[in-house]
Amino acid sequence: MRFVLALLVLMSACALAAAAPRYHAHPRHHVVVRPDTRAVVPPGWYRFPGYPPIPPSENRNLDPSNFGGG
Repeated sequence: MRFVLALLVLMSACALAAAAPRYHAHPRHHVVVRPDTRAVVPPGWYRFPGYPPIPPSENRNLDPSNFGGG
């Protein structure tokens, strides 16, 4: 009999917890992340944090001698 009573109490507690509201009453404020205007570089250029933009003429990664080409 105690087992049945304990089971009923447990079931009612679970039912009450499931019926509780999931969200708070205060409204949520959405965060808007805007891109950094300093990060905008012309097409073909590269930018690394802490360094100015690199034009294609100064980018040594595009040099064919670095990867065995021509």
